[in-house]
Amino acid sequence: MRTILYSTLVRLWGNETPHDKLVPSGSLAQNGTGTLEAFDDAALEYLVSLGVTHLWPIGIIRHATQTPLHSWADCPDQNPDIVKGQAGSPYAITDYYDIHPTIVRNPKKRRETFRSFVARCHRHGVKVVIDFVPNHVSRQYDGTHTPEGVASLGAKDDTSKAFDSGNNFYYLPGEELQLPNGSSSYREYPARVTGNDCWSAAPSANDWYETVKLNYGVEYRPDGSRVAHFDPIPATWYQMRDILCYWAGEGVDGFRCDMVEMVPVAFWHWVIPQVKKLFDVTFIAEIYRIDNYHLYLVEGGFDLLYDKSGLYDTLYQVITKERSVSAIEECLLANKEKYAPSQLLYFLENHDEVRLASPYFAQTAQRGITAMTLLALATSSPLLLYGGQEYGEQGVECEGYSGYDGRTTIFDYWSIPSLVARDFSNPIFQSYLRLMKWAQHSVVLRGAFHSIQEQARAWGGFNAERTYGYLRLLAPAEQQAGETIGIAVLSNFTADRQCYPLFLPSSEEQGELQRLLHVTLHTPDAAPRELLYAFQPWAPLIIELAPYSVQLVELR
Repeated sequence: MRTILYSTLVRLWGNETPHDKLVPSGSLAQNGTGTLEAFDDAALEYLVSLGVTHLWPIGIIRHATQTPLHSWADCPDQNPDIVKGQAGSPYAITDYYDIHPTIVRNPKKRRETFRSFVARCHRHGVKVVIDFVPNHVSRQYDGTHTPEGVASLGAKDDTSKAFDSGNNFYYLPGEELQLPNGSSSYREYPARVTGNDCWSAAPSANDWYETVKLNYGVEYRPDGSRVAHFDPIPATWYQMRDILCYWAGEGVDGFRCDMVEMVPVAFWHWVIPQVKKLFDVTFIAEIYRIDNYHLYLVEGGFDLLYDKSGLYDTLYQVITKERSVSAIEECLLANKEKYAPSQLLYFLENHDEVRLASPYFAQTAQRGITAMTLLALATSSPLLLYGGQEYGEQGVECEGYSGYDGRTTIFDYWSIPSLVARDFSNPIFQSYLRLMKWAQHSVVLRGAFHSIQEQARAWGGFNAERTYGYLRLLAPAEQQAGETIGIAVLSNFTADRQCYPLFLPSSEEQGELQRLLHVTLHTPDAAPRELLYAFQPWAPLIIELAPYSVQLVELR
C-alpha cells in the first residue's frame, strides 16, 4: 500500500471556537485550541477514507509558548520576549521528554492521553510520525521532565568556552544576548549561538532568535572552516539518541526530522541504525539541497526525504508561469533515474509553504487539484497532505504573528473551519477523495510511466508550453480483459480550452497496429463519460481540456 502522510498542527485540528470569534494574536483563553482527543474514532475514520496511512501531528513535544503553564501544568513559564506568537513555534522545544500541556484536555494526564492517542491511531491502522527537532531548542530549554540519571541539555556545559565537544551549545564568551525587540526582561550571558547558524550576539528579527543551536561536535572557526570532533562521540549524540529511543518506546512509528542538513551526516549515520536495531521506525528527512539527497539517503541512512527543491519547486514555477511544463517531465524522469520511488516524499503543501489554493500559488482550490492530480499519479512515491488542503484552504487570514502570507499560522491559536465541521459533500473534498483512491490504484502503483508529450507536441493543436500529459500503463503481461490497464493524466494550465492529442505507445512488435479500448473520461467536477475508441499510431484520441483543468483518461 502506498504511504499517504497527513500533517496538521494539533492546536488547529478540532478547535471548535467559532471562526468569527477568533481574535488575531488571541490568547488560549480567547481563541481556544485543538487537542489530541479531537483525533477520535470519527476523525481517524475520516483520515482513513482519504487513504491516510501515517499521521504527523505537529506540536506534540513541549515547546515555548506565551501561555502561562505553571499554575496548571508541572512545567515553568516562558519569557514572552523569546516566543514567536501567542502559541509559540512548535519547533522551539523546551523539553524533549514532555508532551505539550495545551494540546490535551487534562494537562496532568498528558502522557496517558498521548498513549491513548497512539493506541487509537494504531487500532485504525494509522501510524504516528512526530517531529524530531535536532538542530536547535528554545532559548529557555528547561528539560524539567528529563529522566532521572540523564543529563538535561546544557546542564554540564562549560560556558567559558566557545566550543567544546562535551558542550551541548555554542557560546559567545564575554557577550550578552541582544534581542531584536530590545527586551531587557530576558538575560542571556554569555550569549549562545542562534539556531539558524547566526553567530552574532545580536540576532535580527529574521533570525530564529527564539532558539539556540545544538553542538554535534563540529567546531566553527573564525576563518569559515569547520573541524569535526567525533572521536570520542560528542555528548549531544548520546542525548539525542536517547530522546529518539524514548519516543519510539512510547509507540511512535516514525520521525520527521527537521532541518537535517544543519546536523552532520555522520550523526545520522551513527544514530539511525542504533534506533532501528531496537525499534521499527521510519526516518523522514526535511532537506532542501538536491545535491545532498544521495548523501542523506545513502550515508545518512534516511528512509525517505522531502523533494521540496525538485518536483515541488518545479510545479510551483510552472503554475506561477516561471517555467514551461517541459520542466515537469524533466524532473520526473531525473528522479526516476536517480531514486527508488519509496525514497522521495512528494507534496504541494506543508506547514512551511504557502497554501496550494492561496493567491501566492495556484490561486484557487480547483486549480490546485489540477496540480495535485498531476503530482499524485505520476509515481508510486509517498505523498503528503497538509490539514485543510482537501478543502482548498487558502491561508488568507492575518492570524497574528505570521501575518497575511498565504500560510496557515504555526505561531498562533487559530482554527481551520473546514476541519471542524467536515462536509463530505464539499466538491473539493470529493475531488480529493476520488484522487486519493486513484493514488492507490494498481495502474499507479505498478504501471510504467510513458512520456507522451513529444508525440502530442509533434501533432500540435494545443499550447505545449502550458498543457502537459503523461501515461501510466500496466505491462502487457498484467493487462486483463475488462480491467483498467492504464490512465492518461492530462493537465491544462492556461485560461483557454485546449485539445490534447492522446497517442498510445506503439505495439507493432505485438502485431497490433490498432487497439480497441473502452475509454472513460474523468474530470474532478463532472460525471464520467464513456466511449469506445480504436487507437492507431496515426490517429490520436483528441481530449478537450477546460481552462486550468485536469482530466484522467481511463483505459480498459
